[in-house]
Amino acid sequence: MKALILYVIFVAIGVVVSALVGIYVERMVSSAVSLLVFLPLFFANFAVAWIAVILVMDGSLRNAQSKNEQIAIEEAGRRSISKRA
Repeated sequence: MKALILYVIFVAIGVVVSALVGIYVERMVSSAVSLLVFLPLFFANFAVAWIAVILVMDGSLRNAQSKNEQIAIEEAGRRSISKRA
């Protein structure tokens, strides 16, 4: 639950930053260029927010996909099945 709340907060912050950059570019250049700047920032925001959540929750990106935990869970399942047989 904590990760979801952090993700929503980071996405909201990223949307505000993307919009402010888009507004700035629109005033300096044009609305077409502003859209070309805003859209990549907006969509990249989702990936960056997720990476930020991982960094805040774990402190590093070593195990970003939880591979070690998945292997441990699978091994525990195999041991459980072999005990029943």
